[in-house]
Amino acid sequence: MSTIAVDNIKPSAGGTAFSTRGVAKAWVNFNGTGTIAARDSENVASLTDNGTGYYTVNFSNAFAAADCAVTATSQGGNISGAYDATAILAGSVEILSWYASTYTDVENMSAVFHGDLA
Repeated sequence: MSTIAVDNIKPSAGGTAFSTRGVAKAWVNFNGTGTIAARDSENVASLTDNGTGYYTVNFSNAFAAADCAVTATSQGGNISGAYDATAILAGSVEILSWYASTYTDVENMSAVFHGDLA
């Protein structure tokens, strides 16, 4: 297997170049109800159901430090919720999904993680 090492990427047809540092290093889309399960993911080893609306995303390859940037969304039925990243660690992130001040399991949970891998 070959490895290509680059610091910046630019489309061959022209356009804006961007740093590879800005590329998401992990992401997941999962069902957060019943037995939780990832629909699709990158660099996610497993998910943990910690209770109603409370999940842990465990990374296959850890981040260099516990300071990755987290963006998450949740949606279930006719409601859309918000999230809190309660513990951001190098190897995992805990996420709470809530709606109207109540922690809620949701059908569709997505999270994207940016930062430097170890």
